[in-house]
Amino acid sequence: MPRTLLYLAVALVTSGVTLAVLLRDTPAAPAVTQHTPLPAAPAAPLPVAPVMAGAPVAASPMPVAVNVVPAPHVATLPVADAAADTLVELWDSHSLVPEQQQEMTLYRTQVATTSLGELAVGKTLQLGVPGRQAPLRATLDETHNTGGAAVWSGPVEGGQPEDTLTVVKGQLETHITLATREQTLSMVVDNATGSTLVTDQNQLLMRATPDALVTPDSTPLQPLPPPTRG
Repeated sequence: MPRTLLYLAVALVTSGVTLAVLLRDTPAAPAVTQHTPLPAAPAAPLPVAPVMAGAPVAASPMPVAVNVVPAPHVATLPVADAAADTLVELWDSHSLVPEQQQEMTLYRTQVATTSLGELAVGKTLQLGVPGRQAPLRATLDETHNTGGAAVWSGPVEGGQPEDTLTVVKGQLETHITLATREQTLSMVVDNATGSTLVTDQNQLLMRATPDALVTPDSTPLQPLPPPTRG
């Protein structure tokens, strides 16, 4: 029994020595430190290029359907052009220059010679008339030739049914006659120069017969004798 205890005591001592040696030789394990990650710094914003005036803007990636209604087509009516093409302006009332000649008042004016070449059926002649502020217009609707001269005639716009304008164009002169209920004018145009003379035919008639209403002298008749009785 004592020997057994001795063995046990020796074993315990040996185990203690061995454990002490092992603890001394084994390095201490480093302490583990838990580091809390710091929040990441915000990323710097990307530089934005300035938008220049007039620069194209990128379209949205999502196309948007737009219902485009086409503008209605408006037909252009060449009314003014057609009227300008058919109108032949001869002269206006402001260009008439009065002139006294043999106790008559004549009027002189000037016509563009190119206007005489535009005479045709469907043309509207515009001319000034003495004593009338607004220009007179007449549309030529008939034509014929007589004696080597071209003749056109047509009604006066805004006048009576019997008011007419007649144009007779010869080689040297063009004669224009305006016949209305109020007056009759005769206009003679020089084809080469365009010089025009306007004459009032009523004044010319009164000058030719200044007292056309005077009746000839008459002798009173003698009374008849009384009838005889049978």
